[in-house]
Amino acid sequence: MAENSTNIYETLKKEIISLKIKPGEKLEESDMCERFSVTRPPIRTVFQRLQDIGLLEVVPYKGATVSLISLSAVHQMIHLRTAVETWTIRDFISTNPSAIDIEKLEHIVRLQKLIYQADVVDEKEFFRLDSEMHQFWFDRMKCSNIWSMIQSDINYERFRMLDFVGTKGYINIVKDHEKLIDAIKRNNKKDIVPILSVHLNAGLARMGNLIMNDYKEYFAYDEENNEYWVNYNANLALGNF
Repeated sequence: MAENSTNIYETLKKEIISLKIKPGEKLEESDMCERFSVTRPPIRTVFQRLQDIGLLEVVPYKGATVSLISLSAVHQMIHLRTAVETWTIRDFISTNPSAIDIEKLEHIVRLQKLIYQADVVDEKEFFRLDSEMHQFWFDRMKCSNIWSMIQSDINYERFRMLDFVGTKGYINIVKDHEKLIDAIKRNNKKDIVPILSVHLNAGLARMGNLIMNDYKEYFAYDEENNEYWVNYNANLALGNF
């Protein structure tokens, strides 16, 4: 029974983060029981676990609903990631990366290009490669736990997937990756901040009106915080920080 619950939990968690199950969507116990051929107790256990990590909101007698994406939380994670990853890449440059390290990074870029040039783009594989590239320097600098923490943020991970699926800005993402690799090859630490700042905030720029229109129902808004971060990013784009 415990094994069944774990498998169901992992399946639903993966489907929610990948947006196969969308923010705001209601999950019915009876539907899940039928789908996984189990009784209600294991489903309730799974729902509780998903609620504990912030992916579900369970209300007694009303059912379970997939949590909305907090736009404020996304802004804050991008801010945190920009600060942390900037220093991580700078430290990586200080190690004088080997030709093999550079080749591994360039190989990821080549694979990403093949994906977006295909007739049907595999968003999940592009997403995986994007994560693999950024994880590379975290691993090299013995900071894999920090990268795991970034990836465990359920608001940010769903936003990243929505960016890939909704905007299909693959070419620009890869161009940014190429700029980062070029700076690393040239041991150019000073360019990392502007390149990475633009790269990590570009998802918000690409999503733009989509957040307020096409995907409005996916997001939870905190007007005061959102206004602050919108202004912050505007100043960042102008080079005021």
